[in-house]
Amino acid sequence: MQPASDTLTPAPACASGGPAPVDVTAITATINRALAAHTVPPRYDELVDLETYLRGHLQLLLSTVRTAGPARRATTAAQLDRGLGPGLRSAIDQVLLLALDCRWLLRHIPTEGRPAR
Repeated sequence: MQPASDTLTPAPACASGGPAPVDVTAITATINRALAAHTVPPRYDELVDLETYLRGHLQLLLSTVRTAGPARRATTAAQLDRGLGPGLRSAIDQVLLLALDCRWLLRHIPTEGRPAR
């Protein structure tokens, strides 16, 4: 699997100090790459990159999704505290879990004309 840095962008910082706007396209591309890692294992260094992007996206989404309750926040925080682990399998599993948390939070962001779930 070749790195697709043009499709993965880290979560941006907002100049005003508040949460940056959510780039749904970039986050979705990262989630899709992470989910694909489950079926076509990439190199470990690619998983390190995916983890970095997913961590940034999760931090942004947690600051944006106000409907995420304490249990969801605790689960996501626990995933963020874990590392990739020493092996390829543990790294794939961790990236997959981060992607699933990202996907859940992304589905719960408020969008124009639709309140958050």
